[in-house]
Amino acid sequence: WFSAAFPNLVAFRGIWAATAKLPGNSGCCSPNSFPRSALRRNPERSSRPHTRSRSLIEGPPSPLPDEEEEDPYILVRRKTSSEFSEDEMDTPRRKRCGPMTFPHIIRPVEEITEEELNNICETVRDKVYNRVLGSTCHQCRQKTTDTKTNCRNPECFGVRGQFCGPCLRNRYGEEVRAALLDPNWFCPPCRGICNCSFCRQREGRCATGVLVYLAKYHGYDNVHAYLKSLKQELEMQE
Repeated sequence: WFSAAFPNLVAFRGIWAATAKLPGNSGCCSPNSFPRSALRRNPERSSRPHTRSRSLIEGPPSPLPDEEEEDPYILVRRKTSSEFSEDEMDTPRRKRCGPMTFPHIIRPVEEITEEELNNICETVRDKVYNRVLGSTCHQCRQKTTDTKTNCRNPECFGVRGQFCGPCLRNRYGEEVRAALLDPNWFCPPCRGICNCSFCRQREGRCATGVLVYLAKYHGYDNVHAYLKSLKQELEMQE
């Protein structure tokens, strides 16, 4: 009656038995052929949940080790030589100029057109990404079509003096329009206040990430002002 009720199952069992008898397939479907890691095991005693019955037998759970307190000044504290990773120690420092470096062109204020001023990006949502026609921002390293700053320092090189509107405002509290109309404006890297990840790594400091929201939470409208206040607090304590 079993074969009449389940004809497909019987046929499947026949195919399975025939396949197991093929050369090279002996024991491939036996329980012993599965890896030991795939077999079900009871979890380690230390990883089991501490239930009420377990407390009656083994006593209360042991307290967790105290976690180390985070350094509130880690963003402004320089790394020591022992804190650098092997990759950071082996990475050669980038040269200031090279054969592939873009030439730095200082544009006078008279050349800045009203169209360029109107093309300044106010928010991140206004950015238009274009790998071919876009220009790179030194801070976010995104290639967009909006107008960037122009460093008036003759010793500046490449495109490191280019900053987009949101980055210059959120990271340094400055405006691209005012920078373009200032004939003596120097970019943050030339002033030694750049807080991008690359420049901070060269100075032995960690990257800040998206820090503008934390800076505004503490009452600062830009990252540079917040980091400056932390540095002053650290110097007062030392």
